[in-house]
Amino acid sequence: MRKTLFILCSILLACSFSVSAQGNNPFTWRANVKMTGKTQGEIIVKVDVVPGWHLYGMDLPKGGPKPTAFDFSKSTGVKLVGKVTPNVKPVSKDDKMFNLRLTYWTGSVTFRQKFKVTDSSKAHINGTVTYMGCNDETCAPPSTFKISKPVIVKK
Repeated sequence: MRKTLFILCSILLACSFSVSAQGNNPFTWRANVKMTGKTQGEIIVKVDVVPGWHLYGMDLPKGGPKPTAFDFSKSTGVKLVGKVTPNVKPVSKDDKMFNLRLTYWTGSVTFRQKFKVTDSSKAHINGTVTYMGCNDETCAPPSTFKISKPVIVKK
C-alpha cells in the first residue's frame, strides 16, 4: 500500500512540474532568413503563444508592460529596409492589470523585416526580440529571443 501511495505521489509531483514548466514558457520563437531576389531578402520571425496567454504589441503607452521590440543592428553585410511588420494586427483592449489600453497578439504571429544585401561575403543576421506577455492571472518577466542566421546569396 505504501509503495502504491509513493508511486502515485511521485506521478502527481512529476505532472505538477510539467505544468509548471509549460507556464514558465508560454512563447515559442523561431527565426529564418529567406532571399526574395538576388540581393533582397527578409527575416521571418514566428511566435506561437500558448492558449490563454498574450504577447504585448510593439507600440505601448508608458507605465505598462514591455513592448515587443526587434533589434537587428548587429547584423552585418545587410541594410534593413522599412520596419518589422506582423502578419496580423494586434487586438486593442483595456488591460485591467495595467489599467491602460494595450495591444497584444494571441495564437501565432509571423513578423517580417525586409533587407538588402550590401556585402554578400559578410551577410549575417544578428538580432534580438525583447518581449513580455501575460495571462489573466500573471505575467511572464520580460525576455529576449536571440537570432543568428547566415544570409546565403546565390551567385
